[in-house]
Amino acid sequence: MADASPASSTDSATTGNAMRERVQGALEDRFGERVAREATLDRQGGHASLRIYWRIELPPPRRETIYPRGERVVRALALPAPGLPKGADEPLAPRDAADGWPFVNVQRYLRRIGLPVPDVDHVDIGRGVLLIEDLGDETFEDAVLAAASGQAGGDPPGPLGSAAVARLYRRALDLVIALHRAARRSDADPTSGAAGECVAFDRAFDREALRWELDHYREWGLHARLGSNAVAPHEEALSAPFDRLTGALLDLPQTLALKDLQSRNLMRKHGRWHLIDFQDALRAPFVYDLVALLRDSYVVLEDELVGELLGYYVEEGARAGLPWCDDPERVKRAFHLQTVQRKLKDAGRFIFVEREQGKNEFLPYYAPSVGYVQRALDALAPEFADLRETLDAVEPAFAS
Repeated sequence: MADASPASSTDSATTGNAMRERVQGALEDRFGERVAREATLDRQGGHASLRIYWRIELPPPRRETIYPRGERVVRALALPAPGLPKGADEPLAPRDAADGWPFVNVQRYLRRIGLPVPDVDHVDIGRGVLLIEDLGDETFEDAVLAAASGQAGGDPPGPLGSAAVARLYRRALDLVIALHRAARRSDADPTSGAAGECVAFDRAFDREALRWELDHYREWGLHARLGSNAVAPHEEALSAPFDRLTGALLDLPQTLALKDLQSRNLMRKHGRWHLIDFQDALRAPFVYDLVALLRDSYVVLEDELVGELLGYYVEEGARAGLPWCDDPERVKRAFHLQTVQRKLKDAGRFIFVEREQGKNEFLPYYAPSVGYVQRALDALAPEFADLRETLDAVEPAFAS
């Protein structure tokens, strides 16, 4: 990719300075001018998101200063621009203004149902800044790679399948089961107010949204990468199975999904795994978070282990009263259907982020994502044999 022009570099620096000033303003409102002036701010980025995280080391407290949890490190989540996130709704009475920010709204719901999430220490809607609990640096991805190879970081190894890795994933699946169980209770008892006050229950992966994600892959994974001339002969052959896949997913039981529950969005603090990046939670096919976790583009598990972990979810989910867990074969089929849809979207997203945002660190994960699709279609055979044949013809990573 071409280097940024001097003008674009200047614009980026100006934007970064303006964001830093917004974060410092939120710090001043929460802790006072001295703390804001002496705090150390470290911009840490936001992966593929437009949200930017900052790690903030606060100065030693004085007698009149009390820090949340007695900790000198907090995080700031800053939006690209001041105000509520784009598309956020103004809160309805009697909820407070902070509830109009989906991160805050969903965090409150998850906290009410007993799931581990970071504290929200300060909400500055005008500046578009949240101050939240710092969870440290250990992600679930770090822990899995350490369990597999004895050390964290570095290039991901091949497919993982050790007993230590399995134990970690069972703990993560316990969180999914707890979420599904609590969501069903919230739906069953609307008088509790839990579901009615959570914006996630008002949003859903409808036909348009599911189909848009498949077309996102078509646009970026195929057209942008290979050229329209190469894709044009296969357009009609893609559309029909994409429509059928969307319909099959909508026919599945729906429940609350965090949407991006993968290895980089679980963090361990004091021995406990915490959920992050949950602001886009919504109703979705019940397997959505299972696919996000077990078919993670960043950590590839052995198929045998994935099968074992699906079995664990079914067994423990049945004990928790999840009705769809009464039919293990239905769960497996649903898992493969969702894998095709979700991982095609992910593949397209990696190209979009590289072309539109200039971030190429996700390109190595394109092939693993497409590989998941290939194996899922093989498991679904002969269903969607037409999509399998078309992707064999048009997707180089699929055929490799």
